[in-house]
Amino acid sequence: MGRIADSTIKGFMYQFNLSLNEILKSTNEIVKIEGIIEDIDRINEENITAIQCKYHEEVEKFQWSKVSKPILQMLKTYTNSDGNNISFVLYAFFPSEQLGEKAVSKNELNEMLNSKNIEYICDYIAHIKKIENPEIKNLVRKERKTKEEKEKIRQYFIANELEVLCDIDDFLNNRFRFVVGREYYELEEENKMLLCQSGFSQDDVNDIAFPNAIQKIASLSILKEDEDRNITKKELLEELKGIRKTAISRWTRELSNYKELLISRRKQLGKSLNVNYRKRCFVFEPTQIENFEQEIVLFIKNYIDIYCCKPKLHIPAIFCILGYDKEKMDGLISRLYEKGIEAETGYRGSVFYPEAFIKKPERKVSENWLQFKIKICSDNEECIEAINRNKQDDIFQITEHLSDAFSTRDVNREILDVNSFSQIEYLLRIKDEVEI
Repeated sequence: MGRIADSTIKGFMYQFNLSLNEILKSTNEIVKIEGIIEDIDRINEENITAIQCKYHEEVEKFQWSKVSKPILQMLKTYTNSDGNNISFVLYAFFPSEQLGEKAVSKNELNEMLNSKNIEYICDYIAHIKKIENPEIKNLVRKERKTKEEKEKIRQYFIANELEVLCDIDDFLNNRFRFVVGREYYELEEENKMLLCQSGFSQDDVNDIAFPNAIQKIASLSILKEDEDRNITKKELLEELKGIRKTAISRWTRELSNYKELLISRRKQLGKSLNVNYRKRCFVFEPTQIENFEQEIVLFIKNYIDIYCCKPKLHIPAIFCILGYDKEKMDGLISRLYEKGIEAETGYRGSVFYPEAFIKKPERKVSENWLQFKIKICSDNEECIEAINRNKQDDIFQITEHLSDAFSTRDVNREILDVNSFSQIEYLLRIKDEVEI
């Protein structure tokens, strides 16, 4: 079955895979991720193919009610636009249905239009059928409706035979297709095959190109500006060919070969981790890591035992914890002290001194002693400025997003968006086994 269990996450992953599939099969078209019209808009000059994606893995038997909502959504868009340059595709997986196009008859569409579902009527059908009653017309136009107003609209549509405002035949015959799609892992394998056909080796596809392609699409999907979510096949392939690191993120950890991705990423990190005298900064988002509060001290202790145990060779790493206030930081400093770990915070009393934070620790090599073995801070402006002044060799980003306040120019940036210290320690070669 693979790793994905949550149906919502799997729905997103299926949509990302379908987006990638559309890109890799395109020629000169622009593909808009999270399109203006539907989940995916494929744009070729003046023509748009608007694709809505659904994944119904748990549905044992197909029923038209499972696709009524997306079809009505598309019919509403068709009705309220000239419709001449838009083609609609509903791409949905149902385990009981045969792969390929599935016809939607006029009778089936009319049944959907005669639905008594209050949300379907108010959100879609009321915009597809002609309303003669001025009061109902005004209620439909309201952005927010009370429960009573919605019921009033519903009763009007149930009680009256109303004319459809659009050309149903043109929609069904010329402007709409219902495609029963591939099973999730079949679509994933097809995408890997298409990447191989685009010039990547099988190993690179599995470890680098495919996970980074999924991550790229996931990143585009959250951008606010419409134009920023556009991509072409040429642009995607050029970007992928320049990447040599395996993407480790909240999305790639849902892939079926996630453990293999961790193994690959661990090997990639080995080269820089083997260098002793290297300035490293770890940036943590506590809410994204399981049991962060309970395990952060043990993680720091385990890191020090490997990477800051030789006063002659090693230098303290910076641990920057996003969202920590002074009180939480003081509590963590106390816990570290109880474990025998001295930490430099840059604070003297209640005042932060950048020079104190940036300074190198005193050393007594003969006694195997360092004045302090880590630096620790929050993400307030003063601390980030001090980190930027003391240009790091590596920033380990253990969070989905890194603030632009951090200077990453001429810095090796390692994105390790994992959700457990076990995986972090495995990637950093602190432990030899990984739990996923």
